[in-house]
Amino acid sequence: MNWRAVRALVRRDLLVVRRSRALMIPLVVVPLILLVVAPLVITLLPAFAMRGDPASAAELEEMLRTLPPALRASFGDSPTEQWLHLVHTQLLPALFLLVPFLVAQVIAADGFAGERERKTLEALLYTPLTDGELLGAKLLAALIPAIVVDVVGFIVSAATLALGTSMLFGQTLLPDLTWLVLVAWVGPAFAATGLAAMLLISLRVRGTQEAIQLGGLLVVPIVVLLISTVRGAIMLGPRTLAIGGALLWLLAIALLIGGRRAFRRSRLVTRL
Repeated sequence: MNWRAVRALVRRDLLVVRRSRALMIPLVVVPLILLVVAPLVITLLPAFAMRGDPASAAELEEMLRTLPPALRASFGDSPTEQWLHLVHTQLLPALFLLVPFLVAQVIAADGFAGERERKTLEALLYTPLTDGELLGAKLLAALIPAIVVDVVGFIVSAATLALGTSMLFGQTLLPDLTWLVLVAWVGPAFAATGLAAMLLISLRVRGTQEAIQLGGLLVVPIVVLLISTVRGAIMLGPRTLAIGGALLWLLAIALLIGGRRAFRRSRLVTRL
């Protein structure tokens, strides 16, 4: 493995991403909304619902009553406390998974489809890199930013949640073991799975937008997970997330192995 050449290609791809407004806007706006705005809004919701609006307070209590009794009992007695724990332990972890996944998806979608759009794919395919080095560089160029956003986003989101709960409710909710497993294990695993799938899609489509549209279907599992946690069908805890992360890593490895075997630059040359 020629790591010097791989690093050069990774740096070049990251520079292309940084200079592309079409890529940078979603890479900045989406994490900002999901990691700062959304946690703050859903954390502050009880404060506004309980103040001077009995109808809203009744709706919030009614929603909480739809949770399974065992789940609701584990969150405390008051509606505010139940809501804070529901948000902190169930809703935000599922929502947080979207961030590293979407970052990896956007960059991976540009991996080969973007090269084809910019008319630079032919020059890239004739570089002295092997097929494995070329594919590995494309993977790293998408995975590294996803992991960075995963860690930084966790810090920002945790600070937002702690500040909001401390100021309004006198309770400072801090990340627990569930969050640590999520950030260190499940988030990168889901990003790697989505990345492998997106690179396979990027190899077969003509443009970045088409790749992103097709890759949008990969968000469906997160939506299902979010709905399941709200309805109490799935309880997110360290053990559940550890098992889920292991399964995701196995899927990611299988997709990467399949993608490596299917990747042949000669096929791409014929489709230029």
